[in-house]
Amino acid sequence: MGLAAIILTSFATFRPNRIAAGKALLLTQTRGDLWIAVLVLWVVLIIASVVRVPDRWHLFSMGILSSVLLLLLIFTAGSHAASTAAEAGPIARISLGPAFWTPLFALIVILTDTRLRSDKEKTLITFMIVVTGGLVIGMLVSGRLDMLSIMREFANRKERFFGEMFTHLALVGSSVGLALALGLPLGLLAHRKERFYNPTFFTLSTLQTMPSLALFGILIPVLAAVTLRFPILSDLGIKGIGAAPAIIALTVYSLLPVARNTYTGFAAVDPAAIEAGTGMGMTRAQLLLRVEIPIASPIILNGIRVALVQAIGLTAVAALIGAGGLGVFIFQGLGQAANDLILLGALPTIFIAVVADSLMGGIILIVQPAGLR
Repeated sequence: MGLAAIILTSFATFRPNRIAAGKALLLTQTRGDLWIAVLVLWVVLIIASVVRVPDRWHLFSMGILSSVLLLLLIFTAGSHAASTAAEAGPIARISLGPAFWTPLFALIVILTDTRLRSDKEKTLITFMIVVTGGLVIGMLVSGRLDMLSIMREFANRKERFFGEMFTHLALVGSSVGLALALGLPLGLLAHRKERFYNPTFFTLSTLQTMPSLALFGILIPVLAAVTLRFPILSDLGIKGIGAAPAIIALTVYSLLPVARNTYTGFAAVDPAAIEAGTGMGMTRAQLLLRVEIPIASPIILNGIRVALVQAIGLTAVAALIGAGGLGVFIFQGLGQAANDLILLGALPTIFIAVVADSLMGGIILIVQPAGLR
């Protein structure tokens, strides 16, 4: 897939300014000879993926080649943008095309797969990935990629970018926090009292099926009417548009995975473990804290993991109702037909979601009882 994209699709698009029509360029048409190294290494990577060698060397070679190729691909893009801007002038724009993004995605997938399949080499592969990420950050900080159009968009909106990122994280944190405060007790109640199971999960499942824009549309007039009736709510920042409907909607969407996994986690506790604790003289509270929660925690945390990643993505849509967040750049880019502005909002959203998912995965491994691993 990566090789096909490199050969058949455009690597970059040159525009003399931000609004002018662009000229697409293949990788082989970029400035310099770095494209030769990219093609050669990609062919070597494909050969290495099918050659029969011991697993250890196979994983190590795939990790090394993928890391080098990823760095070379980014370096090639930055070098082409810098040399083009030096000749065409500071207002020229160089946008990256499918022949960059598709191989980049493929290389990230290969690196992730290599780490997941490694056993004894996991530490080494992880170190390799961290070093690769550090070198990419180094290229960003050094200014090597500054002439790329997406970096120009970032430079023009730097202060607002960090402000919207903070807003995005605040919306996610608030909604997931509320979902935990409501979903954990609901899941536990459904487990303790079976008569609450059907109405609880029927309601949450129904709410989950509602499209996000439809739910935002329902909440706007409702909250507007409530604040009109109780003006003090408006003084507290609760209005028909903005953060209030966004947090309510995101909380609603986060409730089902939290509540369902809470129920499933407690249902998965072996009755024999509870009987053993009871036989040791534990009270109901001690059984909950020392037996049930430790056993159920990995499943509960997986529900929180799903809710967190889901909320990070859905928060981007909340920009449509004035809540802010990284979605602001996505919708501005759509309105202006500016792909790089769209990516300025989309790529950080994806990155935050991946980081959050990885962190939650690590936490789950840490809290999982040793006997259940």
